Amino acid sequence: MSYRIEDVLESVQEGAPAPRTDTDAIIAGARRIQARRRWAAVGGAGGAAVVAVAVVVGLTGGVPRASSPGTPTAASPSAAPSKAAEPKTYTQPKKLEFSIGESRTGRFHLGPVRSVSYGYQEVPVYRDGNTMETDGVPYPFPDGMIFLYRPGAYDIKQFGVPELERDKFGPPKDITISGRPGIERTLSYTVPDLTDMRAKLRNNPRMKPNDPSIKTLSRTKTAVAWKYDGEAWATFVPWTTREELSRDETLKIVEALNPQQAVEPIRAPYTFGWLPVGWRPIAAEQNAAGTSEFLSTVKLDRKVPTGGELSLSFDNYPFGGELRIFHGKPKDGNAPAQGKNVTCTDVNGYCRMTIDSEHFAEFQKVGPGLSMDDVRHILRELTFTTLADQSTWKPLS
Repeated sequence: MSYRIEDVLESVQEGAPAPRTDTDAIIAGARRIQARRRWAAVGGAGGAAVVAVAVVVGLTGGVPRASSPGTPTAASPSAAPSKAAEPKTYTQPKKLEFSIGESRTGRFHLGPVRSVSYGYQEVPVYRDGNTMETDGVPYPFPDGMIFLYRPGAYDIKQFGVPELERDKFGPPKDITISGRPGIERTLSYTVPDLTDMRAKLRNNPRMKPNDPSIKTLSRTKTAVAWKYDGEAWATFVPWTTREELSRDETLKIVEALNPQQAVEPIRAPYTFGWLPVGWRPIAAEQNAAGTSEFLSTVKLDRKVPTGGELSLSFDNYPFGGELRIFHGKPKDGNAPAQGKNVTCTDVNGYCRMTIDSEHFAEFQKVGPGLSMDDVRHILRELTFTTLADQSTWKPLS
C-alpha cells in the first residue's frame, strides 16, 4: 500500500497522551514537539499533516512515557508459543555501532539498522510495497521498529504502556523467542473508517478527522519483548497503522533477526572539523539510500545519557545539538539567500545550509550549551564526503 501525507491526515485519530509523570517523559515530549515543528518548517508539509504523520510514525511503543503499571507478571502461557529454536549469539556494541544485519521473512524486510545510541540499536521492519510519499517521492513505510537494548538500558515495566488512550494492551503472557524467554501482549486500537470519513467530509469539509461521529475499525496486533542476550531486552511493538499484522507474522519477524559477530560503526557523510571542548556524538541515524528524505541525523552533547534516558526513542533522545542531512532542496522560505549557503534563525537556535544542488543540512540547538556562533562554526568546519555514495561516509566516534 502507498500512503500519502494527505491520506495519513485523514486516517489519524488523535487521542490524549497518557499522563507524563517523570523528567525523562517531559523532556521527551518537548523533543517530539520540536521535531514536528522542524519537519513542518523544512519539509514544507502543512503543520496539521506533519502532526498526523508524527502520530502515526512515532508510535513505536518501545519507550512509552506514562506511569508504570509495575513489572509485568505473565499470565498463563500463550496457546501457540513460537517453535523451539537454538538461542542466537549476539555481539554487544560498545560505541555508536551496530551488530545486526539485514534479513527477510515472507513479505517483510528487516534492516538495515537505522539508528544507534549508547542504549540500543534500532531495526526497521518494512512490508513489501508499503510506502509513504513525501514531496511526491515514495519511501518505504515501516510496520514498526525492533529495539535491541544494551544490558541494563531497558526497564521491562515500560512494556505495554500505551502512548494514546485509544490503545489498549492485553495482559502479559509467557513466550519463547529464538530459544529465549519473553513476553507477548495484544495491542488493540481503532482507526477511522475512511469510506465513512470521506462521505462525511464531503458534506461537512470543516469536520475534524477525529470527530466522534465517524465510524471506526478495530485492529489487534501482537507486541513482544524478550531477553535476546543474557539480561538484555529487545522489543517489537508494531505501529498502529491500518494494515493487518498477524501474531504468526510478528513472531516470524522477530525470529528472523540476523545478528553479526562483528560490529559496524554508524556513519555520517562528513567529518567534524571542530566541536566545542567536551562535545561529541551521542546518537546517530543512517538511512539506507532511497528509504527516507533524511540521509543522516547526528545528536551531539557534552555527556552520554544515563538511566531512563538510555531507552528513549531516537526522536526523543535528549541532545544539545542535532545535525540532519536531507536529500532535496529547502523550501523557498527556509533556503539561504542568494549568494549565501547558510541562514540562521537565532531566536530558535536553528540554521540551514546548502551543501550542493541536491542536499542541504539543518542544525538545531537545544538549551544554552551551544551558542549560535558555535553552531555556525560547526557548520563551517564540516568536510563532506560523496553524499550519494555511503561507502565514502565516515565512522562516528
